[in-house]
Amino acid sequence: MPFRDINPDQSILKALTWLQPEAAAIQGASRASPVDQRLIALRRYGVVDTEQEDAFDDLARLAGQICGAPIALISFVEEERQWFKARLGLSMSDTPIRDSICAHVVEARDMLVIPDLRMDLRTCDNALVTGEPRVRFYAGAPLVTQEGHVLGTLCVLDHEPRPDGLSAGQASALARLARQVMALLDLRRTLDERDALVGEIAAAARRTSEERRQLIRMFDRAPSFMAMLRGPDHVFDFVNPAFMKLVGGRKLIGQPLREAIPEAIGQGYIDRLDTAYRSGEAYVARGAHFATAAVPGYPAADHFVDFVFQPISSLGADASSIFVIGSDVTERVKNEKRQSALTELGDTLRDIDEVGQIALRAAKTMNEVLGGTRAGFGIVDAARETVEMQPDWCAPGIASVAGFHHFRNYGSYIDDLKRGELVIISDVTTDPRTSDNAQALLDLGIRCLVNLPILEHGTFVLVLFIHDDTLHEWTADDLSFLRQIADRTQVAIGRARAEEQRRVLNAELSHRLKNTLAMVQAVASQTLRGVTERDAVAAFNQRIHALSTAHELLLQRSWAAAPLYDVVQSALGMLDRPERFRVDGPTLNLAPRAALSLALLLHELGTNAIKYGALKLPTGRVDVTWGVEESETAPLLVFRWQESGGPKVEAPQGRGFGSRLISMGLTGSGDVDVDYAPDGFKATIRSPLAQIEHS
Repeated sequence: MPFRDINPDQSILKALTWLQPEAAAIQGASRASPVDQRLIALRRYGVVDTEQEDAFDDLARLAGQICGAPIALISFVEEERQWFKARLGLSMSDTPIRDSICAHVVEARDMLVIPDLRMDLRTCDNALVTGEPRVRFYAGAPLVTQEGHVLGTLCVLDHEPRPDGLSAGQASALARLARQVMALLDLRRTLDERDALVGEIAAAARRTSEERRQLIRMFDRAPSFMAMLRGPDHVFDFVNPAFMKLVGGRKLIGQPLREAIPEAIGQGYIDRLDTAYRSGEAYVARGAHFATAAVPGYPAADHFVDFVFQPISSLGADASSIFVIGSDVTERVKNEKRQSALTELGDTLRDIDEVGQIALRAAKTMNEVLGGTRAGFGIVDAARETVEMQPDWCAPGIASVAGFHHFRNYGSYIDDLKRGELVIISDVTTDPRTSDNAQALLDLGIRCLVNLPILEHGTFVLVLFIHDDTLHEWTADDLSFLRQIADRTQVAIGRARAEEQRRVLNAELSHRLKNTLAMVQAVASQTLRGVTERDAVAAFNQRIHALSTAHELLLQRSWAAAPLYDVVQSALGMLDRPERFRVDGPTLNLAPRAALSLALLLHELGTNAIKYGALKLPTGRVDVTWGVEESETAPLLVFRWQESGGPKVEAPQGRGFGSRLISMGLTGSGDVDVDYAPDGFKATIRSPLAQIEHS
């Protein structure tokens, strides 16, 4: 067995210097020095300062017996000391590094035999040699790791020198025993690592179990519905309570989705799951319609859901499971639909003046949002407790109920309707107001109903209704929606009634005003018969006629507003020369005051054109145009009268009634420019747009 002695001129100081590198030499180094690596390896074994173990003691004892030595040690060399895991024949458990003989073995990295410690320069001053236990002989085999790090030694010592050292057999046995020490250390380390790993696995299992419990609690308490579907058949592995609430109390776990929830097939959900499973890509939907029965045996109810189908892959490209997560947003979607329906109804009712059409449109809106098989309205005779049902909307296969009906033939809910109360009956067979007359309602295809009364001056006059031939549950939001429908319908019907009354009053007013103006004209003709200035009398009569024509036009427009173009055409039509005028301008409405002013103004301008201006000659023409121009303060209506092709005109010497009327403009505020140009008279009239539209 090869071994070598360290050169006698080496000193313990050199060994100590090798074993104790300065801190500055290793600080900041990218790789640990051999010494650092050795110490790190020693610490990884975790053997230093552990309890005595028989296995190590036995190896030390065997080494002592083979070598015939009274002292046998298993020594581990640290930075500041050497520590003995096994010690036979020695009481101390460690020594300072300066008294370590084993440090020379660590430095040499091979077996070391010193026949006489007193005669070797490295050990002659060693405290273990000069003092107790006064050893004289040393032989040590290094404890080498698989990575080549020397952790310490298996050594034997004697109180007497041995000039011949160890025999070859003893040296070989000592080296083999050193390898057994390392094997024992490796086994010990493996067992420690195993125990640590087992502990980590156990801790991880506990953490996993706790996390799973927390996850299950989270799933159970989550407001979102969740499910795990396994394999291409989408078999339920897991569902949370929110999912169960959505689809009702069904057996799901272990069942394929197409069997557990068959209504999902026709709604396309199986196809979407198949696509997500094959592609491995998530499918995301918002506000998707899903009809299912929350209570087994009940008809399917409409739900709207936001959801994600998230494929989960284990091996390969195909998904092995699909995680389903989503939220039931039915109320959100229904609220949006209700608000949209109310807005649309309000816009629609503004353009309807007939009471029957208002009621029918409101009934259809109720049906579109709440569902049903029949919707419409009826005209009520509250005193006789009868209703004349008007032509209604019916689902395919459902017969109309148009015609006369007596409320009492169908129950007692007429009493609620007379008080203006909304009547909602979810099941006519169980509601006390209809149970005794349920068959009469069932014969009409009515299993549940909604009646919305319309009152005028406290009297029940109209009823809006929804019928359904299946059971139906109405929510608080549904009731609120119906009340808002009732309010809008009531307002629209009131407006229609008022509009009808206004039309009647306007017709009467128009008739009386025409009679009054005719009487004024007749009185004026009689009174002014002897007046020699017949032109003035004619002008007066024509002005009265212009006012009458303008009033007639406004009355046709319900005295609200008249199109500017219509006012111009009506006024110019009185001049009996339509081909001589060119009229052009954007669509604008004139308020009553502005319409009357423009009619009189055009009459004066036209009369002057006939007498003095362009219309006096056959070649003369008049351009009447208008437009809107921006100003620093507000938009202006700019109205232009431009004559051409007539005789040369001159400004009048005086100001008559007509000139003063023209100078007042459209709203009496002036801002009129007149130009008696040689090529034709021009007049430009400006007025704030807001005034002419709202005066």
